[in-house]
Amino acid sequence: MGPDSDLRVVAARLPLEGVTVLVVDDNESACEVLQAVLEAEGASVSISSSGAAALELLDRSLPDVILADIGMPVVNGFELVNLLRQRPADRGGTLPVAALTGYVSAEDRERAAHVGFQAYLVKPVDPLELIRTVKALARR
Repeated sequence: MGPDSDLRVVAARLPLEGVTVLVVDDNESACEVLQAVLEAEGASVSISSSGAAALELLDRSLPDVILADIGMPVVNGFELVNLLRQRPADRGGTLPVAALTGYVSAEDRERAAHVGFQAYLVKPVDPLELIRTVKALARR
């Protein structure tokens, strides 16, 4: 194997290879689409249909990035991030989280940033924007 073959191996690497993502959304179809896009780019994806269930998953395993819908019943995305930020780092308190939402107002963006989201993705999420956002958050 010469240097040229090493370059091909590096170039063939998927942009999200080795990245673990937790998608938290009560919309099953949205979860399936996000999972398909992320896995096609090499990510390992777990799904949670509620904020409460996501917190339980985080007690067992920490992902690199969380994508959380803002508008979920019971424990919405704002509450999830609020609860997450109260945890110590070794229990997920500093994990990067991107908001998934249909809300596009500047007020909603400001509130998301204030609560502790690091990114804001508007549904339907553009696949390229999703990949770039997850990649950037995973590097934090």
